[in-house]
Amino acid sequence: MSFLGKKWVIKNHRSDLGLIDKMLENRNLRTEDERFSFFNYSLKKLHDPFLLKDMEKGVSRLKEAIAKKEKIMIFGDYDVDGTSATALIYDFLKKVDANVHYTLPDRENDGYGLKDYFIRRFAEEGVKVIVTVDCGTANVNEIGLANELGMDTVVTDHHDCPAVLPEAYALINPKRPDGTYPNRELSGSAVAYKLVCAMAPFYFEEQEAEQYLYAQMGLAVLGLIADCMSLTGENRVLTNNGLKSLSEGHHPGIKALLEEAGMDTGKVTAITVGYFIGPRINAAGRLDTAEHALELLLGDTEKVETLSQLNSRRQQLVEGFVEQAIAQVEAMEELPCIIVVSSRDWNAGTLGLIAGRMMDRFSRPTIAMQEKDDEFVASCRSLNDFDITAYLRKEAGELFTNVGGHMLAGGFTLPRANKDELIQRMKGTARQYIDPENFYGLLELECIIDPLELSFDLSNKITKFEPFGMGNPEPTLLLKKARIDSIKRVGKEGQHLQFPVKLGDQKFAAIAFRFAQHLDKISPDKHYDVAFNLEINEWQGYRKLQLKVVDLKESGE
Repeated sequence: MSFLGKKWVIKNHRSDLGLIDKMLENRNLRTEDERFSFFNYSLKKLHDPFLLKDMEKGVSRLKEAIAKKEKIMIFGDYDVDGTSATALIYDFLKKVDANVHYTLPDRENDGYGLKDYFIRRFAEEGVKVIVTVDCGTANVNEIGLANELGMDTVVTDHHDCPAVLPEAYALINPKRPDGTYPNRELSGSAVAYKLVCAMAPFYFEEQEAEQYLYAQMGLAVLGLIADCMSLTGENRVLTNNGLKSLSEGHHPGIKALLEEAGMDTGKVTAITVGYFIGPRINAAGRLDTAEHALELLLGDTEKVETLSQLNSRRQQLVEGFVEQAIAQVEAMEELPCIIVVSSRDWNAGTLGLIAGRMMDRFSRPTIAMQEKDDEFVASCRSLNDFDITAYLRKEAGELFTNVGGHMLAGGFTLPRANKDELIQRMKGTARQYIDPENFYGLLELECIIDPLELSFDLSNKITKFEPFGMGNPEPTLLLKKARIDSIKRVGKEGQHLQFPVKLGDQKFAAIAFRFAQHLDKISPDKHYDVAFNLEINEWQGYRKLQLKVVDLKESGE
């Protein structure tokens, strides 16, 4: 087993192919047409937004509301996907002089999705049309109440559909069982972008519409990456062009955020979004109000300092909470199939991060819960092919006040009285889905690589496969039988390791993030297999190849 407790799987063992050909084969890009399509980012490849069921109804209702100056309320969500989706629709409706407002729920006090009290408040405020973004599909009762109170609801969402759908005026969701949209993997922000694409030609001249939609594609890509949607097909086209839009500086808030973080504003990548932009936007909704993030996305650059401060505080809190969660697991008699940890001290905004870190450490699906007086609020994270949301709905659905999410990430609210029953049901049923003896985190490796292949030219060729993400992962390569010595701890708290990787006469610089806890496992007298991403490290005009270590294990294991 590796240092991170993962099972390594090498995807391609062919010795007659070089790395690039192996990457093509691993992505099933075997014909010239398939390869051309993969590397073709033409906007003409984007699907017609009116292929989404109810898009025409939604556009028609919003056009009527704009013309009549009816009050429109956008109801969003507090994460990256929700705030970017809200920004997309709000910005467009403001530009066409709509009477538009927005509401973002508070993660701690409101939780996810519409609530009755929001609906009643909207009615009192004279709202005529509610537009939900990144939520709404599961809000059957709330949308029914909106109908009773004389409001129409246009749902834009991408979450899995429950058995009973709400009676919304329009329900725009690529996962509708009666829909035929070619791409079911849109994020909430991408669905919102599709709505804007459908409406823009009615209000802008052709060239103005094209320029506006290209600029706004940068917001759509934030949710696609942050929500880990598959970056293939249409999503690949959206992401590639959206990243170009961000790199060209069409969004001053994002540009200012990158400048504050010391990032290259002229080369925004999926990694930039996933590791630098996304966490800072999310920090607002996790620890304060998501309105800080929304205002930044709408162009308020003064929010940069607020988001950066919140992100730093979030990092400190999570480290402490994770240590508490680890202690809870280590005190258990045996490692359960599904880990459940909880604390009254944890806040709702950190639960997903705690669950994710625990899942990575113990290679088990994890539920992290915040204890309240009369209920538990939880975030869930899963791995491999275990659908945590479907499992909870099937085996314990009636125990929750609400439950939802995706295959690998979900959440729920649980009445306190039902906790013991939930634990017992999971103990009794989890083994039907999970074999604890063979349930490891998997690390897929592109192939074994000869050190002679490593070069700047190879790194440049690999970048042609970007954007990387779900469905098109950044290639993780494998060097066999390397030696490691001269290790230095780096980072503010010495949490990272920096060292040279030596193979015969060759030596490569390497960085291993968050590997300090494994320092005592590394000996200069042993050989190690190194799983890594190849990158070019640029500093003060100097460029060098660098191995970004993903995992390690002793050679021969």
